[in-house]
Amino acid sequence: MRIPIPGLKMLTLLLLSCTACGALGAPPSGQISRTFSSDAGDKRSYYVALPSNYTASKSYRLVLVFAGTDTTGKEMREWFGKGWLPPTVTGLESHMSDTIFVYPDQKWSWYGDKGWALGPYAGDYGGNHDIVFVKELLAVLQSTYSIDKNRVFATGHSWGGDMAAVVGCFLGDKFKAIAPVAANTPYWFGAPPNPALCVGKPAVWTFFGLDDDYFGDSSPDGLFGEAQNDFWMQRLSCTGAHTTSGETRRYTTGCAADLRLTLYAGGQYSGGGGYLGHQPPDYFLTSASNWFSSF
Repeated sequence: MRIPIPGLKMLTLLLLSCTACGALGAPPSGQISRTFSSDAGDKRSYYVALPSNYTASKSYRLVLVFAGTDTTGKEMREWFGKGWLPPTVTGLESHMSDTIFVYPDQKWSWYGDKGWALGPYAGDYGGNHDIVFVKELLAVLQSTYSIDKNRVFATGHSWGGDMAAVVGCFLGDKFKAIAPVAANTPYWFGAPPNPALCVGKPAVWTFFGLDDDYFGDSSPDGLFGEAQNDFWMQRLSCTGAHTTSGETRRYTTGCAADLRLTLYAGGQYSGGGGYLGHQPPDYFLTSASNWFSSF
């Protein structure tokens, strides 16, 4: 005679309905949706990639990767996380052990393009809701996973690069370092941009194309990258002194944190898509990973 076990049916149903749980007892990973505050947009989603050997007894770095225009977090994971030409060009995840990667999804659209709300000074593309979302997301992640709060990083491409810079300013006390790629001129910080608006002083490595064909003639010879770097030079109290290695300048005098600028030439991206001058050089994935890992 089979003896029913109280609660067994309910436990089975819960396990079957938990699409992000993985193995019994493992923290959630993969595509996740949850409800945040109304100021953060209520129901939001994000993709979590955990190390294969994740254990709560260790402390892990956290990297947020912000997607570009009309791109999902999961798509960003395929591109930045895994690499755009494996095994030749492998992604951030393969270069950083003991690291949790989170790829948030955008929610709102502007003029038909889905992207990020870039804070209180971004004009038509402004709004605080995504800054609040990131702040609340960090709290959720830090309560769910074993994360070293002193080793939290952000990167992103294009509109996602904008967002990486925005959180590096308005939530800068929560990030150790940021690496925006192919971001816009820093209009998101006011006109003229005002470094006094920021909190905290994370390290910053700006990547921008000398021949960016998305911004075109409005950014000759990497002008937008120079403008971003000028902003961070003021914020981090750097002088103009720097050393140069290849395409990268590293500022060396007076800086409150590590500051670097890479103005990359075209023809160094081997992935697909359009606007090839707007895309990162292949070496970005390794360089950014090694830099984050150095903290």
